[in-house]
Amino acid sequence: MNNNGKVRPDFQELLSKPIRELGLTLEGSPVDRFVQQLYRELDRKKLKKFRPNFYLTDEWGCPSGEPVIGIPFYLARPDLALLEKEMNDLETTREIMMYIRHEAGHAFNYAYKLHRTPEWKQLFGPFRRPYRDNYRPVPFSRNFVRHLAGWYAQKHPDEDFAETFAVWLTPRSAWRKRYRGWGAMAKLRYMDRIALELGHTDPVRRRGRTDITVDEMESTVGEFYRQSVAEAIPIADLALDTDLVDIFNVSKRRKGATPAGDFLYAHRKAVVDKIAYWSGVQRPLIKQLVEAIGKRIGELGLVADRSRESEHLAEITVYATTLAMNYMTRGKFIQP
Repeated sequence: MNNNGKVRPDFQELLSKPIRELGLTLEGSPVDRFVQQLYRELDRKKLKKFRPNFYLTDEWGCPSGEPVIGIPFYLARPDLALLEKEMNDLETTREIMMYIRHEAGHAFNYAYKLHRTPEWKQLFGPFRRPYRDNYRPVPFSRNFVRHLAGWYAQKHPDEDFAETFAVWLTPRSAWRKRYRGWGAMAKLRYMDRIALELGHTDPVRRRGRTDITVDEMESTVGEFYRQSVAEAIPIADLALDTDLVDIFNVSKRRKGATPAGDFLYAHRKAVVDKIAYWSGVQRPLIKQLVEAIGKRIGELGLVADRSRESEHLAEITVYATTLAMNYMTRGKFIQP
């Protein structure tokens, strides 16, 4: 999708195809190498008996209690990955491994049923605690590791363990040095010890039940993307015009002027990623917000000054962050 919200014509045929008829398989696909990398990392950590199974599905995930890992189907074929990049924002290779390590943490927890043990409950909390998507983290808390965006370890005890596992597993994470003196260190030491104890022990649960697989996904690729689009943010509720004119206060006749909408579109993924990482606001909402800002910038015909790009980028990022935090803490972007 370009900065005008239009899908490229060469994707139209792909959008009309049912997902289950695409013939997608994990083995030999572009994402298979990441699975093999995980297995090598588990070997280096001497987890010899833990080899979670993977399957292609609609999103990243590990079904609760099931030691299996779902990978988004669009990573299994280059043209689907390009479409995902157009429609949303494709994960980088670094992000793919971050997700895989995190989901492997869930699978390890379920494979050995660690969440049922008193020590796990004491360190991480009750596994049956209600699971809320709209959680409110405590930024910069040292009782939790930092891995996925948005202080994700604070979402639920199960996520806390998965994030701890991911940090412990990541090569060259230097967790002993980075988390020295933190409350999270007790969790990392637990992970290090339990891995040593279970490294040559067969999992309690070797197999698990999957959620929906690609072979069961009857919707077309286009329907998948239409269903995944969250409710749009009412642009009228944002009252952006005065602020955006202040941020991009540049004459259209100025030498080096470039469309501000194109400028923001070029940097949108980095802006969304960083706001999500540091604010704790859900990424889909931030993405919608940044897209709404970009759309309004285009409608206003604002321009950016190439010599002030770093200033524009810093200001628009801080502006969007403030709006997102306002929404998270008060339920509205703009207060009356």
